[in-house]
Amino acid sequence: MSTKKEKLIEEAQRLTLKGQLDKAIKVYEQVLSFDSSAINQRQKLAELLVKVGRNDEARAAFELIGKYYSSNGFYLKAIAVYKQLQKLFSNDVSITLILAGLNEKHGLVGNALAEYKQVYDYYEKNSSMEDALKILEKMQNVDPQNINIKLKLAESYFHVGKKDESYAAFGRLAVFLQERGDSAAVSKLNTRIQQLFPEKTEFVLEVLSEQVESGNAASAVPGIQALLRSNPHNKRIWDLIVAAYKKLGEQQRVKVAFQHYLKFFPDELIAKKGLLECLAAEKDVAGALALLDDFEQDFIQSGAASDLIEIYQELSVIDPINVIVLEGLKRVYEAAGDKEGIEALEPKLLSLGVFSVNKSMEESPETPPEQLRQPESFNDRTVPPDSQEVVEPAATKLAEESLHALDEVFSLEESDAFTDVINPVLPADDDIEIEIDYDDDIGFDDIGTSGSSDNLGDNWLDSVGEMFDTIATSPRGVKFGIDLDLSDAQSHYDLGVAFKEMGLYDDAINEFSQAASDPARSFECRVLQGVCLREKGDPAKAEVFLHTLINPGLSLDDSSSIKYELALTCQVLGKNDEAATLFAEINIANPGFRDVSSRLDAAGIDSSLDFSDEDLQGFDLK
Repeated sequence: MSTKKEKLIEEAQRLTLKGQLDKAIKVYEQVLSFDSSAINQRQKLAELLVKVGRNDEARAAFELIGKYYSSNGFYLKAIAVYKQLQKLFSNDVSITLILAGLNEKHGLVGNALAEYKQVYDYYEKNSSMEDALKILEKMQNVDPQNINIKLKLAESYFHVGKKDESYAAFGRLAVFLQERGDSAAVSKLNTRIQQLFPEKTEFVLEVLSEQVESGNAASAVPGIQALLRSNPHNKRIWDLIVAAYKKLGEQQRVKVAFQHYLKFFPDELIAKKGLLECLAAEKDVAGALALLDDFEQDFIQSGAASDLIEIYQELSVIDPINVIVLEGLKRVYEAAGDKEGIEALEPKLLSLGVFSVNKSMEESPETPPEQLRQPESFNDRTVPPDSQEVVEPAATKLAEESLHALDEVFSLEESDAFTDVINPVLPADDDIEIEIDYDDDIGFDDIGTSGSSDNLGDNWLDSVGEMFDTIATSPRGVKFGIDLDLSDAQSHYDLGVAFKEMGLYDDAINEFSQAASDPARSFECRVLQGVCLREKGDPAKAEVFLHTLINPGLSLDDSSSIKYELALTCQVLGKNDEAATLFAEINIANPGFRDVSSRLDAAGIDSSLDFSDEDLQGFDLK
C-alpha cells in the first residue's frame, strides 16, 4: 500500500506532466512538510519554481540542497546545484565564490581558477582592489606553480601601494624562475624591478642569496658567476659564491674563491680568515703558517686578533709540538687579552722550547711563502710550486690582474663533474610545462650592463594582462604527470554527468571535453557530448557530430552505443526510418542491448533476417 507521501509525489508528477505547475508546487511543498530531508523532491520543487519565475524561492531551495551536498562531501553534486544558481543570479559574486571553493575542495584546479577569476574581475571592475588581492592570493594557493598569477599578484600589490609585499612577491617569483633555470625570465624581471624599485639595485643578488639559503645552491651558482663577470668588485657577490660552494661541500672551490676574492679585495679580513680556515681544514700547517706570517699583523692591528685564536688552536691540534704555531697562538692570546690562554700555554712552550727550536731548524718548511699566496686556477686541484706567481699586496698590481683572475674563477666550469653540480637535471617537458612568454635571448650576462627601462617596452605589461585573462580558458600552466591528469579527468567526467543530469548541457559539454583527455574514456565522453547537443535542442549538430564517431574499428558495445544515440537523435529529427534501421542493426549484432528490442516492438518493426525469393536465388535451396 502506498504511503501518503508516495501518493503526493505521484500527484505532483501527474500535475507536472499536465503543465499545472503551480498546483504541482503546492503538492511538492506538502511532500516536504512530511519529510524535509527529501532532497530529490526539494530539487524538483526548485526546478518548478524556476519555471514559473519564482526565482527567489527557487534560490532558497537550491541553497538548502547545495549546503546539504557540500556538508556531506558530495562536492560534484553541490557544484552542479550552485551552477544552476549562478545562471539564475549571474551578477551575484557570492555564488561564484562558493563555486570556486567547491571546485578547489574537489581538486578541480582549472575550474576553481576560472571561478576565482570571475570574482577577481568583478572586484577589479568595482575598484575593490583589497578584495581583488585576496582573490589573487586564493588563486595562488590553488595553483602555486602558476607564473601568471604570481606576476599579477606582485604587480597588483605595487599598484595598491603595498610595495614591501610587492617586492617580496617579485622575489618569490624570481626564485621560482631561477630554480626552473629560466635566466632570461629572471633578467627581464630584474629590469621590471629597476622600473618599480630604482633603489633596489641588487634584486638578482638577493634572489640568488635566497636560493642559496633555501638549500638550492647548485641552481644559484651559474647566476652568481654571471654577476661576478659583470661586477667583480662587489664583495657581497664574492661572499655569496663562497657560501654557495660551502653549501655544496666543494671545499676546494671555496679555497680558490677566497684566493680570487683577495685579488680584488686584498685587505678583506673575511677572505683572509676564510682562506686560512681552508688550509687548516686541509691540515696544511706549512701553508697556513706562511699566510699567517703575512696576515697576522693585519688582524691584530684591526682589533680582530681573536679571529686567529681558533685558527692557531686548530693548527696546534694538527701539529701539537710545533713551536711556531704555539708562539703564534701566544701572540694572538696576548693581543686579545686572553690571560688564561697565555697561562695555559706557557708550560708547554717552556717544555718544548729547546727541542722545538732545534727541530724547526732541521725541518723548516721548504715551500716558499710566495706559493701559498697565489690563487689556484679552477682547472687545477693541485698546483706545482714553480708555476705560481707572487701576489703583490699593492692594489695597482691586483687591478692589472683582475680580468685574468676572473677568467680563472670560471674556468672550472669546463669540468664535466662541475657541470653536473651547477646544472641539475630538470624534469622533462612532458612532466612540467610552463606557459610564459618571455624572450629567450636575455640572460644574466646582460645584468648590470643593459638595465635600461627602454629594453622592456610597454607591451610586456599588456602581455601580462593578456596571459592572466586566459586563465579561464587555457590549460594549466604546469603539468604534474599522468596520474594527476587521469584523476582530473575522472573528476571532470563526474562533474559532466552531474551537469547533464541537471540540464546544464553547456557546462556538461565543457567538462566532458576536458575529461576526454583520458584516452580510456575519450570515446564515451564524445558520445555524451553528442547527447548533450541533442538534449539542449540542437539535434542537427548532434547528428553530424555522432556520425563522425562511427568507425569500423569500434568494439561491439561502443558501436552499439553510438548507433543507439544516433537513432534517438534521428527520431527527434523525424527521421524514423533511419532510426528504425539503426535499432535493427543493433538488435541483430548485439541482442539485448539496452531497450532496443522494446523500441522495435513498440514500433512494430521485425528485426529478423527476412530474405526474399530473389535474395535466395543461387543458393539451390530445396
